[in-house]
Amino acid sequence: MAEIVWRNYLRTKTRNPRFLWKMVISILAIGVVAGLAVDAYVPAWINLKAMKQEEEVKPEPTPQSRAYDEIERLADAGDWQTVWWAIPPYMVLGWEQWGTTGLGVLTGVCWLAFVMQAIQIRSFRDYRLWFPPLGLLLGVASIWPTLFLIMWQEREWGLVDADDFAGGIRYFTLGVGLREELSKFLCFLPFLPWLVYRRDQLAALLVAGSVGLGFAMEENVGYIWSSMASGTLSRLMMPAPAHMALTGLVGLAAYRACVWPKECGLQFIAVFGVIVLAHGLYDSLLMPIFKDIAIAAPAIFLLLVFQFFRELRPLQALRVEPISLTANFLFCVSTVAAATFVYLCAAVGWKDAGDVLVMGIVAQSVMVYLFLREMPETMVTV
Repeated sequence: MAEIVWRNYLRTKTRNPRFLWKMVISILAIGVVAGLAVDAYVPAWINLKAMKQEEEVKPEPTPQSRAYDEIERLADAGDWQTVWWAIPPYMVLGWEQWGTTGLGVLTGVCWLAFVMQAIQIRSFRDYRLWFPPLGLLLGVASIWPTLFLIMWQEREWGLVDADDFAGGIRYFTLGVGLREELSKFLCFLPFLPWLVYRRDQLAALLVAGSVGLGFAMEENVGYIWSSMASGTLSRLMMPAPAHMALTGLVGLAAYRACVWPKECGLQFIAVFGVIVLAHGLYDSLLMPIFKDIAIAAPAIFLLLVFQFFRELRPLQALRVEPISLTANFLFCVSTVAAATFVYLCAAVGWKDAGDVLVMGIVAQSVMVYLFLREMPETMVTV
């Protein structure tokens, strides 16, 4: 009886806009109080003014940069077997900064929480409970073949970053787009036979999406570290769902090709090609040469995410969860914002942390609105 009462309470509260606003404000307020407390007791270890004055000074090589130089030396020598086995230790070196690594992991875990609810788990023994976390881990592992392919394509295909139009499109499509989507898809393949056997389209979409999230989470660790955590919110709202959508759509197409090979076999090839092209174009449009039409890059991202949600909604069973997906999403976004503020208070002080938090919230508010509008069981109607 008590369980039923609590389920009804949560079902009502988490669909009440006033409650959701209070929840978001409360989480942010807790983050502000915690950040100010941390600022008072932890000396800032990053001096932004000093860093700006030393921008032109060549930084000392780090253990990770030295490891990468050694891998490139091995690649130049054509010792591809040693290159392959040298990559995992290099990846581990990138996790040593516990603060930014924690924020990077948080961006993946927050979207994983969304996936775990959207996949509609039926029991504790349900494979839908275990496949998404495993997919996340395999997504992290997909960085391994991606880094290997970077080395291999540079030397065997001559694929290097270029500033001109044709060279940029070629590099970001056949290089970045192809190797990342191929690596993520290969890490999804172990799940595919079971999903086909169980005829589970919903799980195919979301487990593949979890692999994409794992890739984004590992990638975010490096980007968040290089931005001194100021880019955490943007990494949460853009690359993480983008990789979830890219890999999810490829995984769903592969599932349909296995179940209906005559009808969907060629469709899978087409979908994979379009995804690679979309990924490459998105990255290409961020090049300086395309600054006049850079607005098209977010448009590609939005189309991918909209298509992901368009596939998701009809695959879900008609049932009402105790906690709404909207509440889940807002809780995660607010938590990431609060955690970012706390970390930045410790790293750079509360004044600079406040500037970063406000700018991040303002910059990503449109993305938050669009996700709230498109996700299943949305409460946004305008």
